[in-house]
Amino acid sequence: MNITLSDLSKAAFFSIILSLALAGFALAESPAKQNIKVSVSLDPALSEQLNPEHTLFIYARAAQGPRMPLAIVKHKAGDLPLETQLDASMAMMPDMSLNNFPQVILLARISASGNAMPQAGDLIGQTAPLEWQKLDNTVAITINKQR
Repeated sequence: MNITLSDLSKAAFFSIILSLALAGFALAESPAKQNIKVSVSLDPALSEQLNPEHTLFIYARAAQGPRMPLAIVKHKAGDLPLETQLDASMAMMPDMSLNNFPQVILLARISASGNAMPQAGDLIGQTAPLEWQKLDNTVAITINKQR
């Protein structure tokens, strides 16, 4: 039996195509989670300190590693309670996104100054570390402390 280079090339080509097709099928079967659904509320004990015009930041940061937000969204405190979502497109820097960190901490912070840097007097709530790609439900954050 004579096997030519052309026959080997065809076999390799079809093997690669089949591998890619099967990999694509496996990915279609179990898509990676793309976002985190978050609901944010204010503890009633802090309601008298709420100014509806203050800035509400909702963000995710790495559970271990840099403290820079991996995804962030901004609202008015008067929008509380609210539901939103965080995803990799909300990263401040492309290499510092949700996709690069499997464990995150979600935070919600009301800032009187509107400054993204935390300051004394801010109202804050946060979660424990979460494996965000394994979440099935909306994550609840209650703003329940004053910084």
